[in-house]
Amino acid sequence: MISYMLKKRLSLKIMIAALGVLGFLVPEAALATTQFSDILYFNGRKHFLDSLPLEQYDDPGNPLPKFRAPNTATWRGYIATWEIDGDVLYLKAIRAWTDQGQVGLPALFPGRKGPVPATWFTGRLKIPQGPVIKPAVPHPIYGKYLLITVEKGRVVNQEVIDNPEGTGSLGR
Repeated sequence: MISYMLKKRLSLKIMIAALGVLGFLVPEAALATTQFSDILYFNGRKHFLDSLPLEQYDDPGNPLPKFRAPNTATWRGYIATWEIDGDVLYLKAIRAWTDQGQVGLPALFPGRKGPVPATWFTGRLKIPQGPVIKPAVPHPIYGKYLLITVEKGRVVNQEVIDNPEGTGSLGR
């Protein structure tokens, strides 16, 4: 009886140690919850973004607050809603969590009431298209992506890219 209990405890300790090592060696495994996407309204449709335009925002005169994760599906601490109107990318709304609680667009951009032109953003907006071909965590991989290239908040190009191998090599 005693040896059975010792073996059980030893097995449990080994399992916990192995999980710890796995979490250290493969950090993605520690973030094993699919993350909520930002939302983009474009061409009259709602899309889920596989990119994070707000991450490029950097204004020393008006820094973003320190966000905190409200749950394991929102590690970045916010969910932003974007819109492309004409050829301009706007930040329409945001649900963000800080030490003071949940905040919105006025907390990030005091004195601004409407959508904020995303002039700080240069990069690609990646919009998943079609079926999931690999249910990867924290971001599933799709067979196609609509890539919208933006320079200083203005759309300059858009193209659909096939991802037949499901490599996810298009970057975030």
